Formats: sequence, structure tokens, C-alpha cells
Amino acid sequence: MNVNVELVDAQEQTFAAVRQRIAFADIPTRIFPLMDKVWAFIRGHGMTGHGHNVWLYRPQGDGEVEVEIGVQLAAPFPGDAEIVCARTPAGKVAHVVYYGDYSALPQVFDAVLAWCADHGHAAAGVNWEIYGDWHEDAAQRRTDVYVLIAP
Repeated sequence: MNVNVELVDAQEQTFAAVRQRIAFADIPTRIFPLMDKVWAFIRGHGMTGHGHNVWLYRPQGDGEVEVEIGVQLAAPFPGDAEIVCARTPAGKVAHVVYYGDYSALPQVFDAVLAWCADHGHAAAGVNWEIYGDWHEDAAQRRTDVYVLIAP
């Protein structure tokens, strides 16, 4: 897959999230119920200033991944036992703007990681996606893909 990768400085972003460790194979069935919990928390607390969905991944090398699944917020907030105030990392990242069906995102990540290796950038082991507004037409679905670069 051919992607247009940019090396940019990312700023930290606050988001409400559920943290869990799950198997890669379980991502398709586990992610959306986690999103539902975050949105229920936001709505239940009357929170405003929310943005897009954020899925942050820390692969563990054993077929599992630590995830922080949530929604962008304008400011930090007090969490509870299940929903935490999380932040995307700040620092140098390989970034791709991808338009298309979500099922191709694993190939997008593979292409970004290959670009990093080809250009001498070591991935730090933290990756995330920020999902744009929903469109019925998959070609109109925007996903920003980030791979944190090791210092």
C-alpha cells in the first residue's frame, strides 16, 4: 500500500478513555462496546467540547495490545473507576491522513512502519488513530494515523 507519510511534531491531546489489554484478534468485537461506555460517560456527565474518537494502541508483542479507546475532550476532567483522563503522546510522529474503509487500516499501519524503517526512524511502540466524521461513503471516511517515533 502506498501512503503519503509526513514526519511532524504532535501535540498532546486529552481524551476520555477506557483502558484495557485485549488480544489483537478481539479488536473488531471489543472496540465498539468500549466506545459505547465512553460516550455514555460523556453524555451522563453532560460533558461538552468533545471531538472525534481516538484509539490508542501499545502492542505488547504477545498477540495482545494495551488500548485506550475514547473521545477527544477540550480539557482534562476527573475520571472514575472505568473512564480515565488520557492523553496522546507529544513528540515526533509519522502521520498519514487516510481516506477509505476502516478494514484497510492494518495495511496503512504496516505501510507507515515500513516507511519509518526505510527512513531510519524507530517506532516507539505507541500508535493511535483519530477518526473523522462518519460518512456512509467509505471513500469519504477520514482517519488520521500516528506512529510515535522513538527519541
